[in-house]
Amino acid sequence: MREWLEYAAVWAVLKVLGAMPRSMARGIAAGVARMIYALLPKLRKTAEFNLHLAFPGWDDPRRQATIRGMVRNLGWMAAEFARLPRYTKENIGQVVILDGHENFLEGQRRGKGVLYLTGHIGAWELSSFAHALYGFPLHYVARPLDNPRVDDLVNRYRRLSGNRPVFKLSLIHI
Repeated sequence: MREWLEYAAVWAVLKVLGAMPRSMARGIAAGVARMIYALLPKLRKTAEFNLHLAFPGWDDPRRQATIRGMVRNLGWMAAEFARLPRYTKENIGQVVILDGHENFLEGQRRGKGVLYLTGHIGAWELSSFAHALYGFPLHYVARPLDNPRVDDLVNRYRRLSGNRPVFKLSLIHI
């Protein structure tokens, strides 16, 4: 039952955000991300711990400002993700410009293959989606989400442009 409720909630959020004008969707999604962050103390502690570990010289106000920016960006990314079905080869250039694309083309020309290492920096969902719409579909590495129904929904969106998942294997602890 829980899986279905989570799926219904994610589906509804995607449909509502996807139907809104872009600026409105981004603002609302950023607000929802702030609310979720405020309601999940474990998430807050993890973010604070990780920033303290990565930047031990930073003071608390700087870490908190970074976390606020990160949460806002995650909200924006959710809004962009919800809008993926709207993007086409004809309109993606209004949102995404492939900067440094000549490097990809040169690697492809050499016949060696190209590996992108992006992490969760910037609009990673949108950039890979756009790359496929520009005519260069990718295989992306993803960890399956805990809820298989939500995982299927998310990957259906990701595959709309022609990209394909390569799922990380979970380690079995003996």
